[in-house]
Amino acid sequence: MKKFLKKIVLRLLKMMAKRRLKHFKGKIIGITGSIGKSSTKDAIYTVLNTQFKVRRTKKNMNSDFGLCLTILDIESGFSSATKWSWFLMKGLFNCMMKDHSEILLLEFGVDKPGDMDFLTSVVKPDVVIFTGVSPVHMDDGQFSGLEEIFEEKHKLLLSMRAHGVAILNVDNDLLSDLAKKRGRKSTLTYGKDREADFWASQIKQDLSGFSFVLHHDHRHYDVHANLIGEFQVFILMPAIICGALMGMTIESTIAAIGKYALPPGRMSIIPAINESTIIDSTYNSSPEALKEALNTLSKIAVNKRKIAVLGNMNELGKHAQIMHEMIGAIVPKYADMLITVGDDAVIIAEKAKEKGMSEENVFSFKTSLEAAGFLADKIKKDDVILVKGSQNNVRLERFVKALMAEPEKAKDLLVRQEPVWTTKL
Repeated sequence: MKKFLKKIVLRLLKMMAKRRLKHFKGKIIGITGSIGKSSTKDAIYTVLNTQFKVRRTKKNMNSDFGLCLTILDIESGFSSATKWSWFLMKGLFNCMMKDHSEILLLEFGVDKPGDMDFLTSVVKPDVVIFTGVSPVHMDDGQFSGLEEIFEEKHKLLLSMRAHGVAILNVDNDLLSDLAKKRGRKSTLTYGKDREADFWASQIKQDLSGFSFVLHHDHRHYDVHANLIGEFQVFILMPAIICGALMGMTIESTIAAIGKYALPPGRMSIIPAINESTIIDSTYNSSPEALKEALNTLSKIAVNKRKIAVLGNMNELGKHAQIMHEMIGAIVPKYADMLITVGDDAVIIAEKAKEKGMSEENVFSFKTSLEAAGFLADKIKKDDVILVKGSQNNVRLERFVKALMAEPEKAKDLLVRQEPVWTTKL
């Protein structure tokens, strides 16, 4: 019965969302990819909102329900029939009212084959940003490999309106091949590759932020941002490109980038106890993102003790063992101490010891709070602590809250602080 009601509600939401879009006269920008969608969306919003009226996907509401709710500008009723009744009434009202936004900025997330079909049946974008393909959502009933992930996400590009523009990260092999097949027609590329339409060089970073040189059309521009991590260049470049597509000058887009702040749990810098520093990446974890995070830890914490607190990487299916082992094998190169949280993360610890990390510096725990209690007495001044893990059954934001210097700011600084998350594992 519950499944039947869910289908009915989703069908109603889709009908109302499509009705509202019929009268929308602005541009629709869609973002897809394995990682970085939410951060990219928020960076684009930061740039475009300086000159346009922009409405965007809230948080990571990028699934079938989330997409419709965003278009209708309503919230989820979760498991409350009363709330759903109210929000559906509000959605019905909104679908008959004109949306005065100039730009609709939407995330398109998929967990399994076929998911994109529903999303593209609701909305067809004018611009699509494809951030990349990496091994995520590969559990039972999800994707079998990178090619299948690529094919599903590629459907968004195929659904674009006439004269639509694709923005592709050509540092990703699959997207580089796609760009070559598409040619120059309606395609813009970005990355560190000098052949890209927009390419980055001279990337520098420390705990205060990072900078790079942007090259485009035989000109170069200095870009500075209050972010950490070389991979953030792949978050900021699509925002600059979208601004340029919408008629903004490159200089004005770069000025707007200076105001961009990451959403909670995406490599945020948080002061911790004993004058140490936490790099909070607790929103989620996947192999490629974790490798980049470890690389960042190593580069910005030179001459300081580097502690990696790593949780399970979920939804890897049959690849879970080898992916956790792969991370464990590289941890000794980047960190001085390793703490793991969760059953799968133990694999990281065992492989790290096998690769030469001293057993005296490797510890494993079942829960985030157990790990926090252990480390609290061992943190030293100037330690830099990377905290990263998947959300379900790990919840490493609880670890961060236990050790942050000002826990009273947790609601504003950490991910998943809403009441709906308090009882979830």
